[in-house]
Amino acid sequence: MYEFRPTRRYSGWGHFRPVSEREAEPLGEALPWERASYLEIFPALRVVLLWPDLKVTGMWWALPYNESDAHQRFGLTGEPVPVHLCDALDGAQAFERVLARVDGRTFWFGGPDPLADPSQAEWLREAAAAPEGRDRLLPGLAGSQRLALQYVQVRGLELAHADERLRELRSLRGTPRERLEWLRRVARADRLEERLRHELAKADAELLGYSETTNADGTPGELIVEWRERSGGAGTAARRYRSLVSPELSVISSGICLSGRDGDFDLTSLVGVFERRPGWMRDEAMGEEGW
Repeated sequence: MYEFRPTRRYSGWGHFRPVSEREAEPLGEALPWERASYLEIFPALRVVLLWPDLKVTGMWWALPYNESDAHQRFGLTGEPVPVHLCDALDGAQAFERVLARVDGRTFWFGGPDPLADPSQAEWLREAAAAPEGRDRLLPGLAGSQRLALQYVQVRGLELAHADERLRELRSLRGTPRERLEWLRRVARADRLEERLRHELAKADAELLGYSETTNADGTPGELIVEWRERSGGAGTAARRYRSLVSPELSVISSGICLSGRDGDFDLTSLVGVFERRPGWMRDEAMGEEGW
């Protein structure tokens, strides 16, 4: 059995050609059907995503959705497990129920769980973002989903304190350069979240959460931003939306037809487009969850 390192930085599923007994040259990305065919070799485990790891690109922490099943089949104890190569464009978001493919002690992201109710993940993200929390839980939530909400809320309180960040930094192993890179990622994530909240607040909207895609070279890519209007107007409820934007917050895909002019808008101006949509689009095209 050989273990290879890529000759250049690479993140994701790909084709590689060995150039020595230790290194392999990346030739390009694997096609979706190739990735799916490979992952089908391994048994599936349903998990609930918690949050991305700032130290490992594309890795999310997750809870087994069915603790007894996870213990019986894989010997897991119900503690969070790392899921690798999560793809935000394929549904990797906080509280989403996804399939993890189990390769020994390694868990690979296998895409969204087709049996999951997407409204549950949306409610959990909204509950986690609410400063006052929720008095009542959404009916039908599994015990693992309720536990996931507690995990995320507790982590949010911990990360709000600088001393907790320092303790996490001291626990890191690696070179001073790797520790510095971790600090830069934490600071960047804080700045990005604050910027998203600020840009949406200028248009009287609020951030519910965001996910970041990863380029093939491991660098951060596009942003999938979930947001809502602060009020839906008289007699209507605020609705949730999901938009794909660039790191500079220029719109890549608004979720509605803008006749190819998506790039003419940024995140703030896009909110205005949604606010000025015709009434028939509000009531018929959107439904309860937005586009």
